[in-house]
Amino acid sequence: MVSLSSCADAILLNIWQHLLGDLPTHIALTQTCRRLRDLYERDDKIWQSACFTAGFGRPLRKTLPPTAPGAVSELSYRRLARLLVSHATVCEIRSCTKANACFVEHYRRWPYTRTRSLHHNHPLDFHPLYFYLHFSQSHAASQSRQQQIQPHTPTPSPSPSPPPPAIPDSVSILLTHLPTFPESRYAQYGPLCTHPNASCAFATFPPVDRLEFENGEGDVFMVVENPEGCTVLDVNRALAELIPFDDQHLEFALAHYQELAFTSGLSLSQFAEVITRDRGFLDDHEYPFLQHIIAHL
Repeated sequence: MVSLSSCADAILLNIWQHLLGDLPTHIALTQTCRRLRDLYERDDKIWQSACFTAGFGRPLRKTLPPTAPGAVSELSYRRLARLLVSHATVCEIRSCTKANACFVEHYRRWPYTRTRSLHHNHPLDFHPLYFYLHFSQSHAASQSRQQQIQPHTPTPSPSPSPPPPAIPDSVSILLTHLPTFPESRYAQYGPLCTHPNASCAFATFPPVDRLEFENGEGDVFMVVENPEGCTVLDVNRALAELIPFDDQHLEFALAHYQELAFTSGLSLSQFAEVITRDRGFLDDHEYPFLQHIIAHL
């Protein structure tokens, strides 16, 4: 009887290819025996292919000096795959644990395991999380803030996708960067970067390495780039950079922090010290307005 340990590398890698798109099975396979573990963990590119065909990329990490507190080495795809599978077992948000359920058949038929150049007229489908996280669920609320938000209206280019149901809402975007109650961290996107499955989902299908966003006048106001494929978190962070530093958003963030601090029984400065320890799975998250608020207490 032929054992796995006696099979040639080419045969074992062929087994891996047939399992593309199924991250839990990939991880289970590496735990079968030492031979498989050593073979599959030797090359991170095969883990990149496994993540890609499951609809996940690696968001760009914010640049930190090598000696800065919290600076860590780049997240490998092998570690990312384990992180995605592990998070899916504890997260309570279905749109996170089943982040790519809507695109399963698309990736199954897609013959590539990396981003590739597309014709400028090739259709792009934006991930549902793009709309859920960044667009107000209340049209009335959107209209009341239209004056402030209008410059942030994204129109993916190129893409014949239908126009979004409402304009992007800067407060909705801000909420994806603010913390939530500790007992709700697995039930709410607070912040988004603590939910790797939602964060790492590609922002479009097919995945692309560059997205241009236009305002209503056709001018490009935002460009998102990731050579390994633009993810939901890449787009989310680019949108967050457009949130104006004004009284409206500062007061909203302050009220949010105060409510959480009061509920926790901590002063605002104590609460800030606690939450800044959680910097997301990339270990690079910065909470909006927090330093400014603490500095002016």
